[in-house]
Amino acid sequence: MAIKIRKNAFLSALAGAKAANPNEFICLLRGKRMGNDIVIDDTLIPPGIMTSSTMTSFSDWMLPWIEGLVGTFHSHPGGSARPSRQDGWLFSHKGGVHFIAAEPFGARDVAAYLGDGRKVPFEVIDDEKG
Repeated sequence: MAIKIRKNAFLSALAGAKAANPNEFICLLRGKRMGNDIVIDDTLIPPGIMTSSTMTSFSDWMLPWIEGLVGTFHSHPGGSARPSRQDGWLFSHKGGVHFIAAEPFGARDVAAYLGDGRKVPFEVIDDEKG
């Protein structure tokens, strides 16, 4: 299985993490499965986010139905890109792939995980033309 994220979506999520600092940031990832690959095309900010320096959450009740929801991207200010116990619950309930960005929120500070918590490599790909 290959995890691919479009450059614009990746940079948008990193910008959100930087802007939210020192609080955590979260967004949803929308994309598609293409054979064994997951290709992430877009980020969506869920309504009603609650955030602090140690957590971020949102209510599923406020979410509309989202076609192509494949996972989440969130930040760990001042921490590592390793998942916490709470992240394990999120991973198991919100799609197939999850990214965590650690401070200072550069491309090398991001790790990707599957829903079962296994760390997986990912690739940032060029945005589609047209």
